[in-house]
Amino acid sequence: MSGLNQIKGVESSCVRVQAGVKLADLHDYLAKQDLEVSFSPEIGDATVGSLVVCTSKDSSIDGPGYLSALVTDVTYVDEDGCLVSLSLAKDPSALLAFTCSYGMMGIVVEAVLEVRRRIAITTSGYAFMTRSGEDAAAHLAQAQQQHDALFAILVPGKQHLYVEARDKASKSAARLARSAALSAVRTLGVNGFVKAFMQRTKYNCFLRGTPMGKKMAKLLAKDNPPTTHYRRAFVNRYPAVEPGSRRLDFSFVEFDLPQLQSVVAECWERHCEFKQRTGWAPSGYGVYFVPRGWTQQRALQHNVSGAKALAKPCGNFSGPPGVSFMLDPITGDCDDPRWLQFNLEYSAWAVSRGATPSLSQSKGLLPGQAGLPQQLTRSRFLTPHYAQFVE
Repeated sequence: MSGLNQIKGVESSCVRVQAGVKLADLHDYLAKQDLEVSFSPEIGDATVGSLVVCTSKDSSIDGPGYLSALVTDVTYVDEDGCLVSLSLAKDPSALLAFTCSYGMMGIVVEAVLEVRRRIAITTSGYAFMTRSGEDAAAHLAQAQQQHDALFAILVPGKQHLYVEARDKASKSAARLARSAALSAVRTLGVNGFVKAFMQRTKYNCFLRGTPMGKKMAKLLAKDNPPTTHYRRAFVNRYPAVEPGSRRLDFSFVEFDLPQLQSVVAECWERHCEFKQRTGWAPSGYGVYFVPRGWTQQRALQHNVSGAKALAKPCGNFSGPPGVSFMLDPITGDCDDPRWLQFNLEYSAWAVSRGATPSLSQSKGLLPGQAGLPQQLTRSRFLTPHYAQFVE
C-alpha cells in the first residue's frame, strides 16, 4: 500500500485519506491542526483501508470504538476493475454493507473520515487482587459505570486485574495538555503509568513469557498519578517481527454488557481448567467496552432518510444500541500448539454464549460459528479463509 499512503487533507469536519495511510500517521497529521479521529487503538501501524472493512475496537470516549463508524465516503475498485464511490448521504445502506465485507467486495482506494477538535483525556491506573471471576467482574462493572471509558487486563492465573480508566479531562487539566509544557506527552505518549504498562509490562511480558502479575505489582507499587494527554498517546508503533521471533497475538470476541458477570466468571474457570489440563494458558485477557448505535446517531446528523432504523447489517457492533465488551485472550507465544487448541475451545464456548466473533480477528473459528453473507462477497476477491464462512 506504499503507493496509496497520502493524506489529501481536511475538508470541513472530515479528512480524506488514501487506503494505505497508517493510523498513527493520521493521528500525527491531525494533531498539528488540533484535530483527531475519535478512534485510537493501540496498533498504530494498521492502515485506514483495512480498518474501513474489518473489525477494529477501542475503548473510546465520546465516539465510536470502531473506525468504520467514522466513514462518510469510500472509493473502491470492484470486481470489474472499476472505481465505485459510496457515501453515507446518498448510499447509506450500501456503504454500511461494504464496511462489513472484510474486503471481499473490493479493494479500498480512498476514504473520508469524520474528525473533531482534540479532546484532552485523563488516564488513571488501578490494580486489584481478585479472588474469583465474580470478584473481577464486580470490579469491572463498577469501574465501567464510574468512568467515561475503560480498558482492562484480567490475569486469572495471578488473580490480578489491571484497570485503565479514561475520562474527559477537567478544564484546567485540558489547558495544561494544550500548553507547550506537555508537548512531550503529545509526542511520546502517556508518560508514567499507561505508557510504562503498555510497553514494559504487557508487551514485554507477553513476548517473553515472564510472570505478568509480578511485573504489574512491581509497576503499581510506584507512584502513578493520573495523567492528562490526547488520544494519540494510546496509539503505539511496534517493531517489525523477525522470522522465528515471539510476537503478541490475541483473539477477538464480542459479548453484550448484561453478560459481563457470568461470562467473566466462566472465563476465569475455563482458564484455570485449561491450565491444569495442559500446563499452559494465555497470559491474560484484554477487556474493552465499546458502545453500539453510533451509526444511527451519525446518520441522523447527516440527515439520512430513515436513519433511526439504519444500522450495520451484520458482524461486530451490529446489534441494537447498547454496550459491547470484548474479552480477548492474549499470548506472546502464538507458535505454541496449545494456543490454537485453547482458541478452538474458547471460540466454541464464546459462540455458545451468544458472542459475535470476528472473521478477521477471532482465532480458532470453524464454519458454522460465524457467517459472511454471500451478497457481501465477490468471487474475484474471495479468499479461502473467508470462503468457508460464506452463507
